[in-house]
Amino acid sequence: MSETLKSLVKDYLPVFISIVTVSFLIWNNFKSYNQYKSNYANNVAVWPAETKYQENLKVAFFVSNGNKTPIYNVFVIRNKRQQVINRSMLSDHLNREDVGYSRIVIPGEHQYTADSIRFKGMEMGKGGVPEEFAILFTDSSGRKWMRNSDGKLDELSFDYFSKMTEFKNLHAPLGDMILRKIQSF
Repeated sequence: MSETLKSLVKDYLPVFISIVTVSFLIWNNFKSYNQYKSNYANNVAVWPAETKYQENLKVAFFVSNGNKTPIYNVFVIRNKRQQVINRSMLSDHLNREDVGYSRIVIPGEHQYTADSIRFKGMEMGKGGVPEEFAILFTDSSGRKWMRNSDGKLDELSFDYFSKMTEFKNLHAPLGDMILRKIQSF
């Protein structure tokens, strides 16, 4: 019995060690690749800007792109306070007055308004809770992302641009986000 055990250890131990080592390397590379992919998207966010609504009913918001390259096909979606905007909200129920679009957002932190996103009486400071914003964008590598209004980042596996432009409530004009203040990094 002892000879058989020695033979098994001698013949199969190197195979077992090789399998464990290769499995670890594959898992580690996969984990590093996913972290690398999301590092770019982690540097993109949107949040409300404090605005006075006396003369202008346009809602202001900040878009931050902390990368060295622009982001593309950017949709900013606004919703009621304390209601998380996530992928399930991308439906025909979106209203045109809640969606702004820009073909490109350059690197830096910028304040925007969108002609389509109108003030609805949910101003910042009323109850202490601002409006909720989410952002859909494509990074410079062509990956599609959504940062939900709760800050969660999701990589999208579908063509959100086609989906958003097919909704009957989101008719033209697209490209209505207007850059108000530039703050480069």
